[in-house]
Amino acid sequence: MDRILYSTQWRALAGKSQVVASAELGAYHTRLTHSMKVAQLGRRMAERLERRYGGPNPALVEAACKAHDIGHPPFGHAGETALRATMDELHFAAGVLDSFEGNAQTLHILTFLAAHKYPGHRGLHLTRACLDAATKYPWERAPLDVDRARHAKWGVYAVDRQAFAWVRAGRGDDAVPVEEQVMDWADDVTYACHDVEDFYRTGLIPLAALFPPAGAAGGDTERETWRFLDYVEAKRRGAGADFDRDEAAYLLADIAKALSIAGPYSGRHEDDVAVNARTAKLIDHFTRDIELEVVGTAAIRYGARLVVAAERRAACELLKELVWCYVIDRPALATQQHGKRRIVSELLRWTHDAPQLLPADRAEELDLHGDPLRAAADHVASLTEDQAIALHRRLSGTSLGSVSDNVWL
Repeated sequence: MDRILYSTQWRALAGKSQVVASAELGAYHTRLTHSMKVAQLGRRMAERLERRYGGPNPALVEAACKAHDIGHPPFGHAGETALRATMDELHFAAGVLDSFEGNAQTLHILTFLAAHKYPGHRGLHLTRACLDAATKYPWERAPLDVDRARHAKWGVYAVDRQAFAWVRAGRGDDAVPVEEQVMDWADDVTYACHDVEDFYRTGLIPLAALFPPAGAAGGDTERETWRFLDYVEAKRRGAGADFDRDEAAYLLADIAKALSIAGPYSGRHEDDVAVNARTAKLIDHFTRDIELEVVGTAAIRYGARLVVAAERRAACELLKELVWCYVIDRPALATQQHGKRRIVSELLRWTHDAPQLLPADRAEELDLHGDPLRAAADHVASLTEDQAIALHRRLSGTSLGSVSDNVWL
């Protein structure tokens, strides 16, 4: 765990988006603060489970939680989408399937890109159990016509096939250890609770209209609820998924028992106290009833399955949709996302076309694996958002900076 904490890739998460840009004014979560809270929640859940079932190991879960987002590029999912689309386009003529995926980049960093204190060894020299727990999608990318889901999400690059085989120690299935399951649930709950809290504070998510105190519901609440459900239904139907509107309305009513918000956030001390109390209550709502189904000799790794009530998972997904409905799909953010994708895509193209632009460490890695597009993607993905903007201005001629600026060396 300490090796993750002291890595340069961990520090860079402070300059990478959780939802809005890391330089945005306001106390928004970054990938770093998000990962810290995932780690805290994951450890607490693991401690409770360990007392009851003898596992999983809390330190192992905490390490996996800290590592889980270390592969994210600048600008979050917008940057990830841009890297993947550009790599797919550049790979198309060669018929190469591999591309960019934040979860696969995590394994790539932990086993190849990051540096520890041992000479001659690449990566952080983590244990099999730690790497396995941090791997969300334990497979390589599949062709679109074979498996659409595994074409969109995967956790292993072809270049890391040998390292992944060592992690799995001969295991050929797609099962994930219980430590990964706890990490994944901690990630979902943290995203749903703390990101919604962020945008309630800034007035973007109208929680007071959606979750008023008991007896205070009226026409405004009903209109806002139906507007939100219209959004979710259209999104789910557009993706070819089923949507039970009555069940969703029931789940919102259940969440209201934990939230119960009297009005918009005003910035007063009592509002901060109330927000913190509601967030704590909501996290408890999602985590208090978790259990393990122990299927092996011990409740660690492949010996157990995390059991979370289906309605809790569905309610968590609904809360995450609040961020999409009221923040991510807003025109103001959509225009920013367009600019972010352009910055990342152009940086990748320029660096791929001119490998001499690579910094020394990426150039060394290119000599090892011989893939200029992977080296360029690793370089762009490693940048903080401020670095990406400054480098884009420099390479585009918009703002040349100084010849004595050695940040790119």
